Amino acid sequence: MSKVTVLITYIIMLIAFGLLDSVWLGAVANQWYFGSLSGVLREQFITWPWLVFYLAYCAAALYLAVLPSITNGKVQVSQALLKGAIVGATAYGTYNLTNYSIVADWPLNITLIDWAWGTSATALVCLSGALTLKLRQ
Repeated sequence: MSKVTVLITYIIMLIAFGLLDSVWLGAVANQWYFGSLSGVLREQFITWPWLVFYLAYCAAALYLAVLPSITNGKVQVSQALLKGAIVGATAYGTYNLTNYSIVADWPLNITLIDWAWGTSATALVCLSGALTLKLRQ
């Protein structure tokens, strides 16, 4: 597999994650987050931390879930989906359970909703990566 294919896959995963998160945060879960976390949210968000997160997280998902789903030169899409869900559950679980444990008044419902979201979103992002690789084979 060429470096160009890996780079294209990474870019597709970034786009997929950006689109999914935009819909989730902008339309679906907006009221849950802002209603539950209004006391701890900034009036103006700082952009660079979430950009760094997107870049690093998609690179990690590619490395830990998508590329290992290649067996004998063939992309196993279901493996990428499953491994993506595991990466998402681990990463978002770590974040949300830590917040619930140490941040005063961090809501349990947000912990569970965001954990489920991160698991699902990461699985879908890894699916987009696996399908990209499959199409380029």
